[in-house]
Amino acid sequence: MPRPTTSPKRRRDRRPLLTWSAVVAVSVALALAASWIYTRDDYWSQRWTVDLTVYLASGETVREGASLYDLVIISPLYGEMPYLYPPLTALLFFVPLSFLPAGAAALVWNSASLVALGAVVWLSLGMAGVRDDRTRSALTVVGLVLAACLLPVRIQLIAGQINMFLLLLVLLDFSRRSDRLRGVGIGIAAGLKITPLIFIVYLLVTRRWAAARNALAAFLVTVAIGFLVLPGDAARYWGGLVLHSSRAGGVFDTPNQSLAGAMARVLSSEQFASWWLLVMAVVGLWGIAVALLAFRRGSDLLGFSATAVTGLLVSPVSWEHHWVYVIPLLVWLAVRAHRTRSLPVAVATAVLVTVFTVRIFMLVGIQESPPAPMALAAWEQVVAAAYPLTGLALLALGPLWLRRIPPIADGTAPSAGDARRAGPGRLPDPPGRGGDAAHERAGAGTA
Repeated sequence: MPRPTTSPKRRRDRRPLLTWSAVVAVSVALALAASWIYTRDDYWSQRWTVDLTVYLASGETVREGASLYDLVIISPLYGEMPYLYPPLTALLFFVPLSFLPAGAAALVWNSASLVALGAVVWLSLGMAGVRDDRTRSALTVVGLVLAACLLPVRIQLIAGQINMFLLLLVLLDFSRRSDRLRGVGIGIAAGLKITPLIFIVYLLVTRRWAAARNALAAFLVTVAIGFLVLPGDAARYWGGLVLHSSRAGGVFDTPNQSLAGAMARVLSSEQFASWWLLVMAVVGLWGIAVALLAFRRGSDLLGFSATAVTGLLVSPVSWEHHWVYVIPLLVWLAVRAHRTRSLPVAVATAVLVTVFTVRIFMLVGIQESPPAPMALAAWEQVVAAAYPLTGLALLALGPLWLRRIPPIADGTAPSAGDARRAGPGRLPDPPGRGGDAAHERAGAGTA
C-alpha cells in the first residue's frame, strides 16, 4: 500500500508555524534561564526587573485612577524612580501586565521581548538579502540565541525594559515592500517613547513624504488617544515632562552611553552648556547625512542604522539597553562578511560584537551610579564611553566605506522613484539583471 505523502505546498505552509514555534520556545527558555542566572548573582539580583517594577506600578496606578506622574517607586539601589513614558504606553502594556503576579509578569514580559528579538533577527536577515526560507529560519533561531548574549539585550532582560518592541515597530517600516503603511510603525513607536521621532527626520531627508506623513499622523493619533483616555496625565506629560530628561537619572552615570553622558564624565559636570548642544547638533547633522548617503547607495538598512546610532548619540540619555538598535547592523555585517568572504568586514563585525557584549567599565572597576561625577583618568574615560566612541567611529568611517564599495543590494534598496526623489545616486541593478545585485543574491541561500 503506497505511503501518504506531504505536498511541497503543505510543507511550505507549515514552515512559518514551525519557525515561530521554535522562536517562542527558545524565547521562553532564554527568559527562564535569565531569571535563574541573574537572580542568583549578588550584583545583578539587586537590579532584576528594576524598571519593570515601575511599569507594573504604573498599570496599577491607572487602574486605581491616580496620576501616573505622581507615581514614584523607591529603589534601594537607585532611589526615586518615576514613571517616564507617555500615558498610552501604560494603557497598552502595563495595565494588562499589572493583573499578573510580579514573577509571572516578568516571565511574560521578557519572553515577549525575546520573541520580538527573534522577529528583529528575522527581518534583519531578510533585509540583508537572505532569501532561502529554510536558511533564514535556522539563522533566526541561532541569531536569537546569539543576540541574547549582547549586553544591551541582557540589560534589557535584567531591567525589564521596553526597547525591543520599539525596535521591532521601527524595523517593520523599513522592511515593508508596500509604501501604503510605511511610517505607521515609527509613529506608534514614537508615541510609546519619544526617541524614535528621529526616524521621521530620516524619512524627510530621503523625501519619502507619504511615509513621513503616515509616521506623523500615527504619532499624533497616539497622543490623541492619551488625551481621550487620561487627559490630565497627557496634559502633564506633553505639556513639559517630556522634556525633563533629568528624571531618567544622573546624566554622568556610566551606563548612560550618549554623547552628553560622555561629556558629563569628562567635564565632571551634569549641567548642559550651550556648546554641548552645538556638538550634538553637528553630530546629528553628520549622522543624518551618512544615513542619506547609505540610502542613495541602495541600503535602507544602513540608512536606518546610521539614523539609529545618531539618535543614540544625541539623546541626553542613552542607557546601555537603548543600544539594541545596533542589532540589525550586526546581522547585516555578519551576512556580508560571509557572502563576500571579506576578512576586514569579519574583523570589524567581531570587534563590534565584542564591544556590545563585554561590560568593560565594570571589569576595570569604574563605578556605575556615583552620587556625583567621577574623576576618571584618560583611559578610564575611553572605557566609560565605549558605545558613543564606537558610534562616532561608525559615522566617521561609514562614508569612506560606502564610497569604496559597489552599490549595495541588500534587500532594502529603495525604489527608483524613492531614489530619484532623494537625489542623485547609483541604484543597484533590479532583480533578475546582472551586476553587483545579482552577485549579492547568488550567496543569499548559503548566507
